[in-house]
Amino acid sequence: MTADKREAIRTLLQRSQIPKSASQLRKELPESVRISGKELAPLLDELVRAGVVFLWPRKMFWDRDPAREIPRRILEFLAGSGPVAAAKIRGALKVPLELIHFALEELVGKGRVYVWQPGKSPSYCLAEPRSAALDIIRNALARGPLTEKDLVNRVRKDLPGYQTKHFREHVSSSQGIFEHPKYGKVKTQYGLKPPEPGPYLTRAVQEVLSVHKLLAPFDIPLEAVHDALRRELGLGRKPEPSTGKPLQGQETSREAEALILDGISRLQPPGQKRALVSIRELRRSLNLEKGVFDRAVLSLALRGNVALHHHDFPSSLNTAEREELVRDEQGTYYIGIVPKERS
Repeated sequence: MTADKREAIRTLLQRSQIPKSASQLRKELPESVRISGKELAPLLDELVRAGVVFLWPRKMFWDRDPAREIPRRILEFLAGSGPVAAAKIRGALKVPLELIHFALEELVGKGRVYVWQPGKSPSYCLAEPRSAALDIIRNALARGPLTEKDLVNRVRKDLPGYQTKHFREHVSSSQGIFEHPKYGKVKTQYGLKPPEPGPYLTRAVQEVLSVHKLLAPFDIPLEAVHDALRRELGLGRKPEPSTGKPLQGQETSREAEALILDGISRLQPPGQKRALVSIRELRRSLNLEKGVFDRAVLSLALRGNVALHHHDFPSSLNTAEREELVRDEQGTYYIGIVPKERS
């Protein structure tokens, strides 16, 4: 009969999802098994010595070893959460805090749990904080450059308490993340590629255009100003690349420019001669080879016939999308075009 009672206790604890006290066991044992309090205590002691039942805090009993069960349940809990404090783990597992701390120390020592401590109290998580932060940063920068503030806010959603000092420490020791320096109205940003020079040349471009306007009464074309600038910078003028295949009907470059100006007029809303036209739409509307189209657009811009609007973040585009834009010798990509009124 004693063996039956032992088996009934073991079966009950095996089916239980939580540890049980002696009084709970007596209440939940089948009616066919009658055990007094005095009889139950030695039976439980015997089962504990045999390693069949384990003693838990607060004189609770279970068929699972707390030294194994508590770490397993901690890992299971952390898998469904971000960094959390030990007190929150205790609340979820209903286990004394001292056992939680003991299990966490063991898991941290084995490298299965990591400590994240931006303030006074530590939190615990399954991902190494620096690696997790850098993964978030790289994923965010895959869409284009972002400011430090934007990136810190992105990381803070997964790592509460993440601060600027953490960001700078992580990025400074990381390969493949570039700091784009502040210059003029261009803010400091970070990207996965070196900065595009175009946004940094706004002042220089305005200066060139001012010089061209100043010399306009002397009929000096914008191309002449560009040539002078090349000479001042010690840059030789690059030869015009060959067109490869000729235009359909053997049109000259001037004819290509005329087609482009006519195409701009057709794509502009009626009566809006200064409306910006998408270079993508213009290219698709004309039957011109890419190289011919691009050179004609840049030639019109050099002579002051049109103004070009550059793309702020061409690195955010894929190769096919960039190919639809017009790129100059300095690597600036242009997305829009608009006719200019002649002086």
